Amino acid sequence: MFRKIDTKLLIILFAVLIVIVGIVLIYDHNKGERTFKSDLFTVDSAKVTAITIYPKGKDKSMIRLAKTGKSWEIKCNTKSYPADTNVIQNLLRTLSHVKPERVSGTDQSSWKELEITDSSSAHVVVEQGKQVTADFRLGKISFTQNNNMPDYGGNRNISIKSHIRVAGDDRVYVVNGYVSGMFGDQPSMYRNRNVFRINKSLLTKLTFIYPGDSSFILLKSGDKWLVNDQPADSAGVETWLNSVANTSNSEFADDAPPFPHFTHILKMEGNSMPQIDVNGLFDPNLKRYLVRSSFNPVATFWSGNPRLFNQVFPSKARFETKKEQVEKKTRTKKKAK
Repeated sequence: MFRKIDTKLLIILFAVLIVIVGIVLIYDHNKGERTFKSDLFTVDSAKVTAITIYPKGKDKSMIRLAKTGKSWEIKCNTKSYPADTNVIQNLLRTLSHVKPERVSGTDQSSWKELEITDSSSAHVVVEQGKQVTADFRLGKISFTQNNNMPDYGGNRNISIKSHIRVAGDDRVYVVNGYVSGMFGDQPSMYRNRNVFRINKSLLTKLTFIYPGDSSFILLKSGDKWLVNDQPADSAGVETWLNSVANTSNSEFADDAPPFPHFTHILKMEGNSMPQIDVNGLFDPNLKRYLVRSSFNPVATFWSGNPRLFNQVFPSKARFETKKEQVEKKTRTKKKAK
């Protein structure tokens, strides 16, 4: 009889234990749901008025992106620059879609490994008027191979994740995408980096004014191009137009001294388009090439590398046919004799 009671008691105790375990699991699950944020922050791109970026590192200056009317302005140290609205809107669109996928670290012990300590991470604050709508730090970027992932920037099977820590929360969340890499520590990242942009099909005349007798004109006649009234190498013209259609640069001459007279000028004219003037020079004292365009008149670009300068101001020979080049060499040899 005692054996029967013992058996019944064990069954009852086992059933009670199962119920208790179930209650604990449900409680922990619900607790986890309550503590795991479905949204880290809410960003309304139409209402944001300012983004402040505190780059990682003690020697980096704060960058503030402030909206004035429909335009954005960059403020860094005591200087201000016009921002590229498209760049800012891209940042805001990215932030408005940020969703946590999982928790990567639950407390401060994980911060160093995930590169999200106060000294190793960028700090971003987003404002709508006087209200802070997002305050977070950006940490480690991780790349993993995933055969089920679509192309990302031309790299098939690569999954890119960023780590985010929100103010007031010790946990580190994993979010999809290159969010951590979008907030750089240089003001130039947020500026209008277009030297100029053109629709090559609208162009009818290109005037290259260079020192000495090296100036020339490219003129479109029907569907052909002429260089100083002589047939141009159509492939050479097409290749050059493709190379300069969307010309950009990230090196700005904000700290350069007053510029001397520009030695190179390119005038671009066409149908249903404003004339674009591009000026350039090589400064032997600074050992830099400078380029300025009426397309983006608030910016002057400079570089120790001649790539941009040579791209914008090609020589006449680039557009001449092989026949013209041979004839030119022949004429030069005759003059030398």
